[in-house]
Amino acid sequence: MSRDLSRVALVHEDREITFGDVAALSEDVGGAVRGHHLERRVVGVPADRSPEFVARIVGLWSAGAVPAILGDWGAERVRGALMATGAVATFGPSSTLAGLDTVGNNGVPSWRFGGEDVGGVSHILFTSGTTGRPKGIVVGRAAFEAASVAFFKELPMDESDRVAFLSRPGHDPSLRELIAPWLTGATLFIPDSRTAADPRLMAAWLAKHSITVLQGSPVLLQLMAGSSGLRVDSLRLVCSVGARLTAAALRSTARFAPNATIANCYGASETPQVVCVHQVPPGQGVASEDPVPIGRVLGHAVFKIVPVDAPDGESPEGRLHVEAAACALGYTDGTPLLTPGPDGRRWYDTGDIVRQLPDGSLCFVRRADRQVQVNGTRVELDEIEGAAALVAGVADSVATFVEDSSGVGSVRLTVVRSSTTALDSDELRAVLHDHLDPAVVPSSIEVRDSSPEDHEGKPAQPAVMDAAQGEDRAAALWEVLHESARSALGQGRSDGRIDPDGGFFEAGFTSMSLMRFVSEVSVQLGTEISPLLVFRYPTLNAFATYLRENLDDLS
Repeated sequence: MSRDLSRVALVHEDREITFGDVAALSEDVGGAVRGHHLERRVVGVPADRSPEFVARIVGLWSAGAVPAILGDWGAERVRGALMATGAVATFGPSSTLAGLDTVGNNGVPSWRFGGEDVGGVSHILFTSGTTGRPKGIVVGRAAFEAASVAFFKELPMDESDRVAFLSRPGHDPSLRELIAPWLTGATLFIPDSRTAADPRLMAAWLAKHSITVLQGSPVLLQLMAGSSGLRVDSLRLVCSVGARLTAAALRSTARFAPNATIANCYGASETPQVVCVHQVPPGQGVASEDPVPIGRVLGHAVFKIVPVDAPDGESPEGRLHVEAAACALGYTDGTPLLTPGPDGRRWYDTGDIVRQLPDGSLCFVRRADRQVQVNGTRVELDEIEGAAALVAGVADSVATFVEDSSGVGSVRLTVVRSSTTALDSDELRAVLHDHLDPAVVPSSIEVRDSSPEDHEGKPAQPAVMDAAQGEDRAAALWEVLHESARSALGQGRSDGRIDPDGGFFEAGFTSMSLMRFVSEVSVQLGTEISPLLVFRYPTLNAFATYLRENLDDLS
């Protein structure tokens, strides 16, 4: 949709960028595409929060090319993603528009769906687990446009709205934020990288810019609410996306955004956007109880519930299926996405067990498989185990998922090493960082010499504090904190030792790595620790002091 070119479309670090500015940047991208004869070809685009990323996506679309959106991954995963899509070129870092590099593929994707060629494709996203052979989700233009129009019809926005670009770049929610100015006239506000990594700064940034529309995972919403103590009165719409919304997260968000309608948005990359919405009016979220409904199916989608046996004679439950017209075209690796039904239609089986409520809305019950959500990111536990199997010396592995009472989840990996290797958790973690999306690297990795099933569900070192007293207890706690910090920070830091009186974010942590840090400390200490504690006690010394004084009560 055309817009007044003089109006502001984006605000980035207080710099106003008009629709005309974006059009000029996008035309530069389109010119590069045409100059390299990349029309109707796939081009890799590193995802980040920047005007250049927005311009690249818009420019590729306008030039008839297909963006394959790449996350902040290791080199091995990026290479696998580019090969999986048949991309012929890729952009460099999105801080500049220059830097189109050829990839070496022949430009003829191996995937074709129902005769659909690249001209009918909008973009390609990737599932989040994977074993170094990424599985791309090929999203058609028609389904993406229909889903986007249906979303903004259900949750209208206009030129007065100020939309935050806080979703993880390259995931479905971020694409809704990205296109909001063009479909609705709203202005998109893009935070700097430091603000986007720190929930305390995010909350202040939202208030400073009088943001009216926000999307975030339930974990992020809770972190912003709990770490800052601010109320953001300007918010009129908050969308919970990417994971199950718990009543605790809903109540926390309602206090954080007291004037906002809170929308529980349900969907998947395969659908390819939101297909169900449940709206909670301002003030009503504080009284919510589990489970929070996922709501009614939007008008662009057709669904059916395939019954399964319900436990204890409860209301009928079933697997939620979505009809093909509202779904992606398929996967780049050829894995079937759609299956024919007895009615002649083709359907996508979401794998989610749902129950239909008396008012016609839907309620999520559980998964039918080993897929889990970790802080808004989809994880296939089988794929985590598959990645571990690539490591020399791994004889067996078990990935498990643990979720605390507030809905914060983590993946824990236990592996058995072969008798002929000295494999340790550091070596294993280094390989996993090369093959996995950083968001899904297990928060706790333990290497054993016996079957992981013998220990499944037990804390990795349950007696690490129990046997220590006095100074030994304090030393043991410090070792747990330092080892957990080193693990959570990953390969970017060689020793993981941080200034005990310096802030976590100053040491290089992000919200995501802090969640991994708290999760691993919880595993090592054998007790549930709230992620909010690292914001209330934002240095290692302060956090350690709190744990020393309260660990027995926590346990």
